[in-house]
Amino acid sequence: MQKAQERISHVLLVYRQMIPSIRLCGHCQMEHLAREGKIEYRAVQEMKLQSSDLNWADVVLLGRLESWYEYRLAKKLHEAGRQLIYIIDDDLLNIPQELASAACYGRAEIREQIRGMIGMSDAILSPSPLLLDQYAANGRRAIQVEEPAIDPVPYRPHDPKEPVKIGFAGSIDRTGDLESILGEALTQLKRAYGDRIRFEFFGAIPSYAWELGAACIPYQSSYDAYRRTLNRLEWDIGLAPMPSTPFHACKHYNKFIEYAAAGMMGIFSETEPYTRLKAMHAPAVFCRNDSAAWYEALRFYIEHPEEREALRRRCTEMAETQFSVARSASGMLEAAGEALSPREGKRKVTGLHALRIRSLGHTVLEKWRTYGLRLPLVAFEKILDRLLKYVTEREAA
Repeated sequence: MQKAQERISHVLLVYRQMIPSIRLCGHCQMEHLAREGKIEYRAVQEMKLQSSDLNWADVVLLGRLESWYEYRLAKKLHEAGRQLIYIIDDDLLNIPQELASAACYGRAEIREQIRGMIGMSDAILSPSPLLLDQYAANGRRAIQVEEPAIDPVPYRPHDPKEPVKIGFAGSIDRTGDLESILGEALTQLKRAYGDRIRFEFFGAIPSYAWELGAACIPYQSSYDAYRRTLNRLEWDIGLAPMPSTPFHACKHYNKFIEYAAAGMMGIFSETEPYTRLKAMHAPAVFCRNDSAAWYEALRFYIEHPEEREALRRRCTEMAETQFSVARSASGMLEAAGEALSPREGKRKVTGLHALRIRSLGHTVLEKWRTYGLRLPLVAFEKILDRLLKYVTEREAA
C-alpha cells in the first residue's frame, strides 16, 4: 500500500454498536495502525455520521451492517467511488432458527440488504477462512484477520491446594451448548470431587448450575467490562463446547484467545473452528462431543496440577506474543493490500440528511405494514420522496 500512495489513506468504520465482533475484527487493528501513522482512522456510529466523515473517507469498513438505511448509505458510498470492506464474523445468511438472532437475520429484506452490501464491497474482512471462501468471490479481496488478545494478564501460579476453578464465559445464546454437551460430565465430576472443584458460569447459565453449586455471573455487554471481569475470575480451566454444524464451523476460536488472555487453559470441542488451533500448535485440549470424553479430560487436569499449570503458562505466553494487537494489525494490513489504498476518482457524497429522513419514513411504513394499519402508504411514500428531493437539493446547494 505504501509504495504507490501519495498520502495516507483515510479509513472510516461505520457501525451500529461497538460489539466485540466489530472491535476485534477491524477496530482495534485500525486504531493501532493509526497510532503508527500508517493510516488516518475514524470510527463513527451510523446515526452520528456527518457528510464531512463520508467525504473525508477513502475506504469505508461496513461493520456487520444490515438495515435499509445502512444499505442505502453503502450504495451512496459505492457510487461515489469509495472502497468498501464488509466485516463478517458469523454466517449471517445461515443463522440457525434456534438462535435469537434468527428473528432478524431470517427476514427476507435483511438478507437482501446484506447480500447487496457484500455485492458492492471490494473486499470481505473476516477471521474465518470458511466465510472468506463463501463471500469473498467475484473479484472481492479476502482479508483474513486474527482476533487479538486484549490486555492479556501475566502468568501467575495457582495454589494446588485450592479448589480447581472451572468455568464457562459466553453469551446466553450459548446456553444450549452447555446443556447438550456438558451437563452429564459436569454433574458427574461434582459428585466425584465435591469441594475439590468449583464451577462458575459467566453469561450463559445452564439449568444444572444449581446442582453444581455454581457461582453465576450476569453477562456484560461492554467488552471492556466483560474482559475485566473474566480476568478477575482466575479460573484454572475454561470450557469451550461447540456443536459440529456448518454454521458453527464458520465461527472463530475466540474462546481460546479470551481464556489464554485471562491466564486460563482451555478444553475445547474437537470441531471447527477449534481444530484450526492444531495447525498453530496452540496449547489446547480437544474433546469429542460426548460426556465420557469431557469427563476424562477434566478429570485428568483436576488430578494433575503440574500439567494444568504448564498449559496455563503456555497459553498466557501465546496470548502475549502470537495474539498481540500489533501482530494482528500487521497481518491484516498485509492481507488487505490495495484494499486500504485511496482510489482515483473519488466523488462528493451528498444527501445524507435526506437519507435519514427517508429512513425514518421507511421505518414507520414497515411498522404500519407489520401491525396491519391500513393507511394510504403509496401517497405517503410519494410525499417522502418529494421531501428527499427537496433536502438533497438544499444540501447540494
